[in-house]
Amino acid sequence: MLWRRLMVVVCELEMLPLHALDRLGRLARGLDAQLELFHCVYEPESVPAWADRRQAADLIAARVEERRRRLERLADVLRDQSVKVETSVRWDLPTYEGIVRRAQRNKPDLLIIPGAHLNSGLRAPGYREGRLIAECPAPVLFLKTAEVYSRGCIVAALDPQPAQTAADLQETIVGAARTLASALAGSPVCLLSVVSPGQPAERGAAEIGERLRRLAERHDIPAGDVHIELGEARSLALYCREARAQVIVLGAPGAAHGDCGNPLVETLLETLDCDLLGVKARRAPAP
Repeated sequence: MLWRRLMVVVCELEMLPLHALDRLGRLARGLDAQLELFHCVYEPESVPAWADRRQAADLIAARVEERRRRLERLADVLRDQSVKVETSVRWDLPTYEGIVRRAQRNKPDLLIIPGAHLNSGLRAPGYREGRLIAECPAPVLFLKTAEVYSRGCIVAALDPQPAQTAADLQETIVGAARTLASALAGSPVCLLSVVSPGQPAERGAAEIGERLRRLAERHDIPAGDVHIELGEARSLALYCREARAQVIVLGAPGAAHGDCGNPLVETLLETLDCDLLGVKARRAPAP
């Protein structure tokens, strides 16, 4: 899995911390990738009601250019880290739909959101983030933690009883985890499956373990890094905390399958102490 074009969404131009810029630089260098810093702006109050069509267009263009100059200052910090960076600003609303439109237009290999939430006006915590994973054509990485990346593991969270059609998604999750691990100086990859108490899967733990071990073998992951936990969705966050994980990678259905936000993503964005990468099956169509 190769990620050569990274799109970074900068929601607040004055709120992107230095630790996030450092992490973006490490990822770009580790992946040998080019960054696009993207900012979405929509300020109708800056266009007076008396302005005609041409005046409105000029005022919008001036506002977009002012934001682009500010975005360039952030890009210069990354360029000082020997990273290739370009910038773009679009006048668009709402934010997450503008992000999806830009991603569909430029087709990045990975979309990165510094910070847990897109903005403070969400319908519910994590709702638009879940929608973004479902609708974006690229994997979406949320930089959630302020801690500096260490040698902690990358956790690939896998369904204990995937449907036959989900096999491609399982491979994509593990492949994405390995790509991140390689970019972060060879961090270990752990396969984790959480089985809810009382599920039929609980009685087939040996079968689940064997299936995960075969998956691990195909991706050169040691059998000792395959784990099955008994618990609920929040057990993922607890495991990641105990393992001092850097990133958790999990799969999500696409919007084409009728997904209306991902409850697991919404829960984990509130409880995780590490970053989160959401992926879809390679053949999942974008709306």
